[in-house]
Amino acid sequence: MSDDRAHTPIPPAPRPRGAGPVRSFTDAIAARFGVTPADRTTRVATMLERKQGSGPGYWLQLLLAMAIATLGLVLGSGAVVIGAMLVSPLMTPILALGMGLAIGSPLLVLRSAVRVVASVAVVVTCAALVTLMVPIHEVTGEISSRMSPTALDLAIASCCAVAGVYAVIRPGSDTASTAAGTSIGIALVPPLCVIGFGIGTTTLAISSGAALLFTANFCAILLFSVLGFLLLGYGSVPVASLEREHAEGSTPGGTRVARRMSLFFASKFGPAVRFAMPALLVVAVYWPLRSALVEVTWEVRVRAAARDALHELIAPSVYSTVRIERHEVSVRLVTVGSEADATRIQKVLTERIAAAAGVEPSVEVLAVPDAKSLAQAEASLRAQQRPTAPAPTSHADLALVRHDAQAALAAWPTDVAGPLLAWKLSFAGGDGAGTVEVVHIGRPLGAAGESLLVRSLSSALHEELHLRDVVFEAEPLTAARRDGVVWLARATDAVSRMRALPEKTKLFACVEVPTGRDVDVVVSALHGSAAFQDPRVVVARGDAWALRWSTTACVTAADAGAADGGDADATP
Repeated sequence: MSDDRAHTPIPPAPRPRGAGPVRSFTDAIAARFGVTPADRTTRVATMLERKQGSGPGYWLQLLLAMAIATLGLVLGSGAVVIGAMLVSPLMTPILALGMGLAIGSPLLVLRSAVRVVASVAVVVTCAALVTLMVPIHEVTGEISSRMSPTALDLAIASCCAVAGVYAVIRPGSDTASTAAGTSIGIALVPPLCVIGFGIGTTTLAISSGAALLFTANFCAILLFSVLGFLLLGYGSVPVASLEREHAEGSTPGGTRVARRMSLFFASKFGPAVRFAMPALLVVAVYWPLRSALVEVTWEVRVRAAARDALHELIAPSVYSTVRIERHEVSVRLVTVGSEADATRIQKVLTERIAAAAGVEPSVEVLAVPDAKSLAQAEASLRAQQRPTAPAPTSHADLALVRHDAQAALAAWPTDVAGPLLAWKLSFAGGDGAGTVEVVHIGRPLGAAGESLLVRSLSSALHEELHLRDVVFEAEPLTAARRDGVVWLARATDAVSRMRALPEKTKLFACVEVPTGRDVDVVVSALHGSAAFQDPRVVVARGDAWALRWSTTACVTAADAGAADGGDADATP
């Protein structure tokens, strides 16, 4: 009897998963990094294993990282933010998600994805609550640096993702510094805290910019972890058997989803889809990041052009501000010189910046007169306001003239024109008509008031008179912080008019100037002006530019001097 089994063909042994040229290539790459097939299986089994008590430790570290990062961002402390990066464990589930996509493990993908989503929600919510509790809501440099990500941030995240993969495949003391550096470079928790800060302060621009940065980091880690694990041969790990060993504790619903995902991952299109998911995410965030990089490049170019132009045109000590954002350029400049110099500088700046930016800038140049210009203007003003030289009067007794004038001025309309501070009666030599100068704080007399006053004085003195109304406004002369140059010109004119009055006039100028580097040029010009050196002027620090007139001295006034010999004058 013949043995049929001798002629029965023996079926070939089952081909190991991933065997072939690709397997040989990935094994060779893994061997270069000291990763054996056994190491790959052990690493995947470790990621699939649910360690007892690991959950509370993970959430404790995450909450600590959130609190440290949020407070560091609010305080603007980079060192504190770096400490939060080192504590944060968020890199681990993202790398596990990348491993799950690389090896086609539904169980690992589900577990990691749920943990990542829950971690993001917890950090953002808690950061918003911490923001509401702290009293400081200023946008610090640490916060603003995470509001405008560019394609360069995506490149940094990609490099850190590769370093993270290396730290995963070679756990041990030799990769401890790599893991720490990756945590600092990738910065996952701080952007989430900035999102929470934006929510807590209801600032959409802050939240949206930080969300884009976190998305870029997340996508880069996911994509390059998938590529790295595939390149190192982790796709050949027997996932199904490992999942059966570590599926304990999974919920029935999660098990059903994992079963359906396993069928899809094992299909013909499964590997392509697993790789396409993170790749499409990276492509989606690349375009806004690239646009942001173009915008930043434009801002750097325009800012450099504006800085060079300012350096060539004016002295470095002159105050200037340059605001460049969203293809809008505005320059505000305070320079020492004449109006002609300001016009010339404004024209040149506009042309230079427009050539570099491609847009028409808004340029405002304010000229602060130097000490010489102020002295000339003050001398001219004093010459214009110098009282007419007295001439002999037909009144032999000046005391009687003073008495008659004082009686006529007793009907001064205080309720309309304010208090009368001083008056002066002078007689010119031409037509013999006298001039009455009245000084008061309030509103101008107006044509009707002047006519009534002249008629009353002329009747009392039996002389033809003219009136000169010297009024100092009761309302203070104020200006916003940025309008100091315009205010200084008006204040200099007003103080010079006060200095032209007799010293015994009880009128004092109380001046307030703001503090800060942006107003130092104007304040220096004020202190250098002779107009403000009068003892009746006191300059103090305040919140804005202000000049107030007072009948009580801001500083100790000198004793009143004697009346001029040829004038009949008095102070009420």
